[in-house]
Amino acid sequence: MSYPYSLPTTGLLSFVDYIEAPASYSSYISDATAQRGRLRAVLKELKKETQSTRDYQTLINIIEEYLPYLVSIVNCLEAKELRLKKSIETSWRSTLSDHIIHTGSNAPRIACIDIQYELIFVLMTYAYALSLQANNDLSNDTATSFSKVADMLNTAAGVFHFVANDVIPTWKQSPDNRPVETVREFPAALSKMALADAQSVAVNKALATNTISKSLIAKLFMGVAGQYEMAYSLISSLSSAQDVSTDLKKYLSDGAIFYKAIVKKYLAMDANDNQRMGQAVGFVRECKTELHLIRHSSLSKPHIRKSAIAAKAAKEEESVSELVSKYTMINDTVSYDSVPSRQELQKLIPGGRSLIELKQYVLPDPIFGPSVQKGEKSYLLEGRYF
Repeated sequence: MSYPYSLPTTGLLSFVDYIEAPASYSSYISDATAQRGRLRAVLKELKKETQSTRDYQTLINIIEEYLPYLVSIVNCLEAKELRLKKSIETSWRSTLSDHIIHTGSNAPRIACIDIQYELIFVLMTYAYALSLQANNDLSNDTATSFSKVADMLNTAAGVFHFVANDVIPTWKQSPDNRPVETVREFPAALSKMALADAQSVAVNKALATNTISKSLIAKLFMGVAGQYEMAYSLISSLSSAQDVSTDLKKYLSDGAIFYKAIVKKYLAMDANDNQRMGQAVGFVRECKTELHLIRHSSLSKPHIRKSAIAAKAAKEEESVSELVSKYTMINDTVSYDSVPSRQELQKLIPGGRSLIELKQYVLPDPIFGPSVQKGEKSYLLEGRYF
């Protein structure tokens, strides 16, 4: 599972009002406005629907149909085949700022100028939709391929990474009131979280085959925990960190603790398999303590929505409690091993390993205007216009 994003909504935008186009491009500009209108409409409709009935694949398709027009406009502006009548201004609602907690889902949209602002939010929305569709596929369809879901989350990670490293740095007119989603470290953090979630799904697929060692599983989950820790650190490093959704920060914090606990569960199982019962008891007790910490933390902060991680931790704690009883009984009646201290156990925890490589996102080809030959740098990324 990945973070349950709230989708943004956006104001009206007519490219005809901002762009002076030659006759050969006028129909394309009108089509771009129509495609953008479809995106605005579907986002509004999704807000009205219940979580269980939302069709994120339709949103994904609409964004994929709009993006070639948006890329075309950027390229044409750079090549001076299109000219601006006035600076393009668009407005988007920030759904990952903490004002959502305090003022509800009707927080005001934030208007900024420049086509880059539009591109940032369209791509961020695309990555949200991919993550939400992956969640739906995992929860609603037991026959869904783990590979498909992991690939979808990896694609989302690639889109977030592209926004952070290739789009935001070229937005030269970013204002002081820019939403948190447009600060580079923010999508960089979301990229790490999405990649971690993709790896978690892939590891669970491997677990289903029963062909992977428990020690390797522990290393792979340690890799997931490491990505969550880095994501949380990136968010915390922002000067505007207090403006980031409390729910998201809690989700990342819980995620790092949860996956470290799961590491200890598999280290305990590996120790049991190799007759190191003292280690087995120590690791499984540590695992139970950390899972309980997540659940207790959620209960003690009722003003923060209970995260999906907290729900997973509560469920996992039940099965781990059985292991605690089992391993303790074996050690107390058969093995009589001493149980290592927490510090001693910490020294036995391996470093993380990666299973999935980040999928690099590439913008779609433009539908009109100057084309970019393979191997050439896109106008969008040159930064001359912006």
